[in-house]
Amino acid sequence: MDSWNWSLSSNGNFTTKKLSTLIDEKILSGYSRTNSETLKNYLVPNKLEIFIWRVLKRRLPVRIELDKRGIDLDSVRCPICDDDVESLDHLLFFCRVSMDVWDKVYKWWGLDAVTNLSISEAFRGKCNRNLSHLESLVWQAIEWTCASFIWRNRNQKVFTNSCWSVPVLMMEIQLKSFEWISNRIKDRKLDWLIWISDPCSSLARIRV
Repeated sequence: MDSWNWSLSSNGNFTTKKLSTLIDEKILSGYSRTNSETLKNYLVPNKLEIFIWRVLKRRLPVRIELDKRGIDLDSVRCPICDDDVESLDHLLFFCRVSMDVWDKVYKWWGLDAVTNLSISEAFRGKCNRNLSHLESLVWQAIEWTCASFIWRNRNQKVFTNSCWSVPVLMMEIQLKSFEWISNRIKDRKLDWLIWISDPCSSLARIRV
């Protein structure tokens, strides 16, 4: 019988596993040679690494970018706050909801909030506290998770006209980051209750 042939596979068969491997080998590895600090983090799944890669390359379809490409939109304003045009910087950092989420994430970690975040400087796992290598990776994973849920919330608003409240967003970020990180540090115990109340106390138990 006639069938489609996938030219990127030696046997012509398409599989999502093969596609994922090709992305890792051809796209992520090539980019990580120049900026591995912001791209590779073994505490999160590949899909989150790809999302951050798209953020750093400014390849998320925010409204201002779609408008530049001639796509007809009803509005280019932020669908969450409607205070400004929806650029990537605005959506991730300067939208009222995003700022509130970041403020709560920083307070959760006992850190001073950063008011002038930029995409080129963010997502590197650095903060105003001396962290071990593993702690920096954990903080970076949380930064990435926060950004991904801000993007999810935006898409939910755009496509279903509903969005999460800030407390719900915060809980989703804590739950998902705990799930990803604890599943990848299997030889060390990460307590959920301590993680929520005092993440640094929890991290002291997994320091290497």
